[in-house]
Amino acid sequence: MCDTKTDGGGWIIIQRRIMGYVDFYRGWKEYRDGFGDYNIGEFYLGNENIHQLTSKKPHELRIDLEFDNENYFAQYSSFLLLGEEELYKLQIGDYSGNAGDSLAYQKNMSFSTYDRDNDNASGENCAVSYSGAWWYNACHMSNLNGDWGNDAYGKGVNWDGVTGLHDSVVFSEMKLRELD
Repeated sequence: MCDTKTDGGGWIIIQRRIMGYVDFYRGWKEYRDGFGDYNIGEFYLGNENIHQLTSKKPHELRIDLEFDNENYFAQYSSFLLLGEEELYKLQIGDYSGNAGDSLAYQKNMSFSTYDRDNDNASGENCAVSYSGAWWYNACHMSNLNGDWGNDAYGKGVNWDGVTGLHDSVVFSEMKLRELD
């Protein structure tokens, strides 16, 4: 799925949440391979697909969010997802936007799911504790694969610079664009 309009277009959408119809609390294999419903527009492209895209040519990342009838974005000058053998480690460049840099805490972190704990939290699996799957550190300042609409601390679809950790966005879209 592509976005041909935002900031000149050319974006490949890798994650979208709009209504909460698709459950994002899933295991490693599903996050590796991708899941969702492209017809209703809620999906995750899959870490292996994202790795294949970003490992061949440099890309930038843009995250669009909606909360309290306001639109926000976070853009990263570079984005690379390492392969499965490196646990889909997140590498991002410089931030710009109006959403706040709530992904910086996740930089260089490996991906974690309820059945694959790769975070830095001692004695805790952040994916289980916060009902999601993400590049958890110990644990997160963003959790865009969290539990839709959940306002319990850290369990929702959070972006700390926009929602804090007690609210959920009502729209989330992550997208990549190849750099020239």
